[in-house]
Amino acid sequence: MQNSFPADLAASKNASKRKQKETSLVDEKSLFPFPTFMSYIESLLKGALAMGRRSLLLFLALFFVPGGRSNAQDNVLADIQNFHKREVKFEGFVLSEPQSVSIKVVASNRKHPLWTRAWILNSATREVVWDMRHASPKDDDHASATFTDKVSLPLGTYEVYYASFPYSFYNIDGFSDLMDFLGDEVFHWNSDEDFTGDYKELSVLVEGKGTRLDKGSVEKLHESYRKSAIFSISGLWDNQSEHQGFILDKPTDLDIYAIGEVRSDGSFDYGWIKNAKTGDIVWTMMNRDLKHAGGDRKNRMDKETISLPAGNYAAFFVTDDSHSAREWNAPPPYDPEFWGMTVRASHPEMKENVRLYAYENVPAKNLIAEITRVRDKEFRSKGFTLKRGVDVRVLAIGEGMDGKMYDYGWIVDANSNKKVWEMKYFDTQNAGGAQKNRMVDKIVHLDKGSYLAYYVSDGSHNYGDWNAAQPYDPDHWGITIIGADDKFAASDIAPYDEESGKSVVARIVRVGDDERKRKSFTLAKDTEVRIYALGEGRDDEMYDYGWIEDAGTGKTVWEMTYQMTEPAGGAKKNRLYDGKIMLKSGEYIVHYRTDDSHSFEGWNDDPPADPYNWGITLFNADTKISDR
Repeated sequence: MQNSFPADLAASKNASKRKQKETSLVDEKSLFPFPTFMSYIESLLKGALAMGRRSLLLFLALFFVPGGRSNAQDNVLADIQNFHKREVKFEGFVLSEPQSVSIKVVASNRKHPLWTRAWILNSATREVVWDMRHASPKDDDHASATFTDKVSLPLGTYEVYYASFPYSFYNIDGFSDLMDFLGDEVFHWNSDEDFTGDYKELSVLVEGKGTRLDKGSVEKLHESYRKSAIFSISGLWDNQSEHQGFILDKPTDLDIYAIGEVRSDGSFDYGWIKNAKTGDIVWTMMNRDLKHAGGDRKNRMDKETISLPAGNYAAFFVTDDSHSAREWNAPPPYDPEFWGMTVRASHPEMKENVRLYAYENVPAKNLIAEITRVRDKEFRSKGFTLKRGVDVRVLAIGEGMDGKMYDYGWIVDANSNKKVWEMKYFDTQNAGGAQKNRMVDKIVHLDKGSYLAYYVSDGSHNYGDWNAAQPYDPDHWGITIIGADDKFAASDIAPYDEESGKSVVARIVRVGDDERKRKSFTLAKDTEVRIYALGEGRDDEMYDYGWIEDAGTGKTVWEMTYQMTEPAGGAKKNRLYDGKIMLKSGEYIVHYRTDDSHSFEGWNDDPPADPYNWGITLFNADTKISDR
C-alpha cells in the first residue's frame, strides 16, 4: 500500500518548512484545532508519532474502530446504504495525509419530490467540506440518479452523512399551503406513500487511503468534542428545556455554536445566555440574522464569538414538540447530532477562567409569590410582605403583539397602589413557539414593605387553550417572583392579607356590571384620605364611578366626576382619580355603582392598566406612602 506519510512526521530534510506545516499532525489545525480537544488522545498521538507512521496508523485504527472495521486496504472510507424513510445515517474516516477522495452517491431522481442529500463534515471544526449539490449527476433510471465527485481534503478526521426524507414544501417561506396543494392535487405527489420503494436504492460510497470509522467511533468523536467544550447542551430531543450555569472569574471570549429551529413566524428550538445577577440577556438566537444550517430552511445556525465580563451566567436551550434529534419532521441540518448549543473558550488559557455551577431556574426555597397556569379571562393577585429591601427576580410569560400586551403582570406597592414594576412589550423577548408568546426575566429591587402582584389575561391563547404554538414553558404562563439576593432567606418574607392593610380605610373593587355597592367606615379623628378610583366615563359624564357621603346627614362630601379624572390606560373611556381630601372625624359610607357594560365582569373595550382595582379604595394618607 503506497501511503507515504510526508516527512515521516519528524521533519524530513528534503521537505520544505511550508510542507511540514501543512501536513504535520502536531500542527493539529485540521485534525484537532483546539488544544483542549481530546488532550488525552493528543498525548497518545504524539507518542505514536515518535514511533513512526505505522504506529500512528495502528493507533488510529485501535482507538477509533475498536472491534470495528479498518478498511484501509480496500480503500473504502465510508459505505452507507439500506435506508428507510426519514432516516439519517453517518460514518467517518481519518486521513493521515492530504489527498483527493472519490465520492459516489445514489440519490433520488431530481424530478421526484424526495429530499436526499449526502455531505461531509470536518469533525474538529464542524464545517461542511463537501456537499452533494456540487457533484455531477447522471440519471440511472426514473427512480434514482448517481452523483460522482472528487474532493481534496487535508489530513484530519471527517464525518459522512446521508439523509433520506420526503420533500417538504414548508421550506419555501410563504408558499407552504399553496405548494402542498399543488403537490397533492395537481401533480399527485404524496411523499409519504408513493416513493417508499425508492429509499432502498439510496447509498453513499467514499474511497481513498485512510482509516474507516463506524457510527460508534464517530459518536465517540462527538462525545469528546462535547467534553472538550466548557459545556454542551446538544443532541436535544422534543420538549426539552435545559440550562447550565457558569461563572467567569475574568473577562472571557466564548465561541458559541448553536443550531435550532427558527422561522419567520416564531422561534421553536433556540437558546440564550443571561446574566444571572441582573437578568439581562447577553446572547440569544432569537431576533438575529441566523445562517442556514442545512436541510430545511427552518434549520438555523449561529456560530460566533462573544466577549463577556466576569460574572455569573446561565445558558438555556429549549425545544418544542417536534423536529429535533429524536425525530426530524423535515430534512435535518448538516450537523444533526449537535442540535442545541455548545460553548467553548476562544483561547485555551481562558478555559481556566470558567467554573460551572448548578443554576436553578425557579428555586422553590426562594419563591416569594407566583400566579401561574393562567387561563382565559382571569384577573388574579398575590400579596407578600418583605421584611427588608431585597433584589427579586421577576419571571413573567404572557401574550403580546405589535407593541401591546394582552396577558401580562405587574407589581404594586400595597400601601400606595403605585406600580413598581410592569410587564411592557418592549422589555420582553420571544418565549418560544408563536411570536406573540412574550417573556421577561429580570432582576428588580423592592424596598421593605408590602406588595401585590397581579396578572390579567384576555379571552384567548393562554394555559390549556393555545390558539397558536405554545411557549416553551407553559406552566409558568403568568408571573413568578423569586428572591435573588445573595443573602435571601425564607425569613425575609411574610404573608400579606390584602384586606388587613393598615393604610386601607375602605375598599370596593372588582366591580361587575349593574352593581350598587357600599361600605361604611369610621374616622376617630380628622384624617387626610387618599382616594384611588377607576371607572368608565365619556363626554364629561361618568358611568361607573364612586362617591362618599356623611352617614349622619346623607350629604355627599366627595364624588368622582369626569373633569377630575385622567386616562387610566387601555380604552379612552377608562378614567382614574388619584388624589387626597380631608375628612372630619365621624361615620361615612363609600358608594360605587356601574352600568350594564364594560366592567371587571367583562370589558367591551380594552381594559385599564389596573383592571383589578376597578372600583374605589380609600387610604389613610397619614400612613407613610412611597411615591415611586
